Amino acid sequence: MRLAPSTKPLLAAVLSSTLSILPVQLLGASAVLARDELHFNPADLGVAVASFFAAYGVSAWTAGHLSQTRGPRVGLIIGTALSCVALLGIATIVHDWWTMIALMMIGGVGNAFSAVGGNLALGSGGGFRRQGLAFAMKQSAVPLSGLLSGAAVPIIGVTLGWRWSFVAALALAPALFLLLSKEFVEGASMRIDRTAPATDWAMMVPVALAYGGAAGSASVLGAFLVDAAVNSGLSIAAAGSILVMGSVTSLAARMGVGMLVDRRGQADFMIVAVMLFIGTAGYLALAQGSIVWFAIGTVLAFGAGWGWNGAANHAIVSMNKRNPGTASGLAMMGMALGGVVWPMAFGLIVTHVNFRTAWIATAGLSLTSAILLALIVQKIKVRAANA
Repeated sequence: MRLAPSTKPLLAAVLSSTLSILPVQLLGASAVLARDELHFNPADLGVAVASFFAAYGVSAWTAGHLSQTRGPRVGLIIGTALSCVALLGIATIVHDWWTMIALMMIGGVGNAFSAVGGNLALGSGGGFRRQGLAFAMKQSAVPLSGLLSGAAVPIIGVTLGWRWSFVAALALAPALFLLLSKEFVEGASMRIDRTAPATDWAMMVPVALAYGGAAGSASVLGAFLVDAAVNSGLSIAAAGSILVMGSVTSLAARMGVGMLVDRRGQADFMIVAVMLFIGTAGYLALAQGSIVWFAIGTVLAFGAGWGWNGAANHAIVSMNKRNPGTASGLAMMGMALGGVVWPMAFGLIVTHVNFRTAWIATAGLSLTSAILLALIVQKIKVRAANA
């Protein structure tokens, strides 16, 4: 079956984003199974997740510049190749925690290239008119990978061993490399709009910081939710199912927000702020400890607290048409900062205090990010009124 021209960049962006986040998602979901073999605690898991996002952040600017100047396909190829190296390495050669951290860093660099390459492939149009839906589908790769990771725990991890989950993830690679084997159709390579207003870097820095807090609070969901669910009294299989439920909710939320953006005709930061306010309630519900509240918190945290990504990336690209790659890279650096700092902090809080306190602190981080974005929106409105 021959794919429509607009479908190739979209499908490549979705598959690459899914594959590139699987190393860290699978590690979080499989932690309860791998712990006895690799001898690590929640704080160690936080460091491993942080190393993934640290590498992601350090390489984000370079990934954005290269993808912008050489075309998004180049970024997607590099990202896919590095993600495959990380997955295969974890499945075969990891026997100590330092090797795991090194492979997490390789995976983080791969995720940066895949993320920016996908953003630019969609931002350039590529024949796909419904940009809000396109970005939602691309960002739905993150909860999709969480869904796959959660399902892998009872289906593969419990029966065959945790390493086989990483092997199974490589099944996405052949189709993705086939899509990337030829240059995308004309229009899928990024064309910088030099007639657009210059990027307001003074505004982008606080936006990046707000995105960092939002990403930091969301990053602990994939890494710690299964462990926290087991701590709340659920079996490993049931905890994996909770992760699947949360991932499905996030998928639905991202698609719904994407369609809302298309109906409104624009993506803006206020949509992200509102979702973060709702997500804050989800983190507080996770802190209550009971299984019922845990299920409610999972739905709210995944749906709103981790459903904002598509609208966030669409807003960055659409508001920075002159420098979409470098603007995306700066936003990703902010997200990476949150992804580095907060998983480590969360793991330390769990290790030395408890999960309840860690979830409450996460709610505070999400709330702070929501308030900061709301203030940025107000500043933009004042500036527009005075223009």
